[in-house]
Amino acid sequence: MGKQKTPKILCSLMSGVLLFGLAGQVSAAESVPEEFSFDEYVITANRMPVKATEVAANVTVINREEIDRGNYASVPEMLRKVNIAVEEGGGGAIPFLNGDKRVLILVDGRRMNWDQIIISGSAGGFNLTNIPVKNIERIEIVRGPSSSLYGSDAVGGVINIITRKTTGGNTTLTTEAGSWGQRRYAFSDENKLDNGFSYFITAERKKQDNYKYKDKDGYTKEFAQTYGEQDSVNFRLDKELDNEKSLSLQFNYMDKDGGFSMKAPGYYHNYPYGYGSSRDNNVALTYNLSKDGFFRVYRHSSSDEHTSFDGSTISYQVDRSAVGMEWQQRMQLNDQHTLVGGADWRQNDYEYVSQVIDDSYTTKAIYLEDNWKLPHDWTVTLGSRYDDHSIIGNHITSRVTANRKLNKKTNVFASWGQFVKSPTVEDLFSNAPWFVGNPDLRPETGDTITLGMNTEFDRNTNLQLSVFKSRVEDAIAYDYTNQPGFAYNIDEQKRRGLDLTLAHKLSDQWSVAAGYSYVKVENKDASTGSTGFTNDIDNSQPNGYRLNVQYTQAQWDAGVTLRAASGRDAESFGSSHYAVLDMTVNYRIKPETKLYLKGYNLSDESYSVKGGSTWGTGLAYPMAKRNFIFGLEHRI
Repeated sequence: MGKQKTPKILCSLMSGVLLFGLAGQVSAAESVPEEFSFDEYVITANRMPVKATEVAANVTVINREEIDRGNYASVPEMLRKVNIAVEEGGGGAIPFLNGDKRVLILVDGRRMNWDQIIISGSAGGFNLTNIPVKNIERIEIVRGPSSSLYGSDAVGGVINIITRKTTGGNTTLTTEAGSWGQRRYAFSDENKLDNGFSYFITAERKKQDNYKYKDKDGYTKEFAQTYGEQDSVNFRLDKELDNEKSLSLQFNYMDKDGGFSMKAPGYYHNYPYGYGSSRDNNVALTYNLSKDGFFRVYRHSSSDEHTSFDGSTISYQVDRSAVGMEWQQRMQLNDQHTLVGGADWRQNDYEYVSQVIDDSYTTKAIYLEDNWKLPHDWTVTLGSRYDDHSIIGNHITSRVTANRKLNKKTNVFASWGQFVKSPTVEDLFSNAPWFVGNPDLRPETGDTITLGMNTEFDRNTNLQLSVFKSRVEDAIAYDYTNQPGFAYNIDEQKRRGLDLTLAHKLSDQWSVAAGYSYVKVENKDASTGSTGFTNDIDNSQPNGYRLNVQYTQAQWDAGVTLRAASGRDAESFGSSHYAVLDMTVNYRIKPETKLYLKGYNLSDESYSVKGGSTWGTGLAYPMAKRNFIFGLEHRI
């Protein structure tokens, strides 16, 4: 054990010494132009705006133009478009990055994850279906560990959903109708006032009946208890102050009611009379000290209640809340060194009736990272973070990255980063008949090495490539051989893979983008008598493929996307592969009005993106069959 831990401790200490040793005299705090282009800068990878050509990470950006063109109704729909696996089931959705579901979700840099199972099989996280899309400006997806900046959960990567700030007076109405009673009504209004105030408000209602799917024999069936409706309201109020200071108040409310059934008919944990409801209330106040720092306070609260079996017995009930404070400051020491540092404090409370849990805990953290510009277009970052968890103790995570800009069109990068993932409250404290907590659980820790490059062959062709290798110690697994089940630490987990994206503009009207991803996940569990590694049968996308063709001409804008996967465990998923075709067609009647048609699973594939190995096998979590949605959007 000592030999394995020594390199980590040395790297952490070296990063800390280098960082604090550089913190001498601080000069002006300007590190980027006052106004920067989102097309040139990325925020999430370094917690500050950094030129895309200087970021040592695989970053995917979904911008406002793509969001408007896609007419998306949910965040999972956006992520699937860029070849990111999203696991759906039981009324929720969680993403996978680098083949890992331990992904941190942020909204404007604010932690949204809960240390509690969000959907069956999740390791905590946040239900992406709870986030409305109308107020999203862009989404930044950073693959690879970011615990040295963001703490627990940032194992496979980070997804930062950046909301829209008012640009002027604008009111938009949207209405949709589609297969099996799908309906969506959305309203947004924004304006800048003369007294320095600006606001952005959105309201949305979605509803649908039970959806239909194809079973593994090709027969169309109805998935009972998948009906539901969801209402949401989002409000952002900004106030410009003197000396580049500003205030931002954000409020989010979500109310969801509908059927609840974890698995398809014929499988264990199918509830023909199940019903569920959930509520989210989030509020945050951010004081921007300048362009380089902020102080934020926030409160998140969420509740879920599900009935199953006979439709009246409560099988799942939880009330959760989090109160937090964040401070961050960016400091430019000189032309070579820019520091970003800060502190976090958060208190989490869980009243989890169905798991006999009534607990609270606090987390405290400080972090510091140096962005170091060197001769010959080298950029190096050194960073460390110290986290203290009132139950599982403290830990330090560090990272070192290097980026070389070879020319105006090409950069290469390498990074090494540590990560940590705290156990969920169920893993630690549950005392239910079907599952008991394990207070001796250790947090999951490990590190990842990433190599990559981005290049522009010509003004019409771009290539993005990265490869990674990850090692997880004390990975948490689950044993349901006998009741009650429990969580335990397996010896080790290994992950390795690559991600490749090639985009080419064929003409002023036509463009094409292709992507391929490979992920191999292996587990080693000495408690079962195994001395070697075995493949993870719930790896949902060992080989992932994406092909998108886009056409734009005058009032027309259309796109077709092929999503596919192969190499999966056929027993766990019902099939070893699938290929799904989606489309979007927009027709702008006039500048302020557009009609659109969306088609999903045009190939009418029988498939699942969530494995069923824990409680049964096969097509336990089927995705919807072919369906269509027609919409109208009008700007007043």
